[in-house]
Amino acid sequence: MIKVYSVDWCPECKILKMYLEKKGVAFEEIIVPDYKQDRHIVFEVSEQWTVPVITIGDEVIVGYKRTEIEDALEKIK
Repeated sequence: MIKVYSVDWCPECKILKMYLEKKGVAFEEIIVPDYKQDRHIVFEVSEQWTVPVITIGDEVIVGYKRTEIEDALEKIK
């Protein structure tokens, strides 16, 4: 299962979701609060307050790091 934690206004979040959609990768989007101090769910997953956060299998990637995302996607095929 792939999950993307994001906020609506985040450019990196939008790029990440468009990238996954273009590749045909199904994911669950979890919209988190705008204020960092209210993003407890993101902190529990990544130990950071920033978005986007993507979980692919057991891997947690903070930010849009295309190479890391591609590597993680290959591992779950």
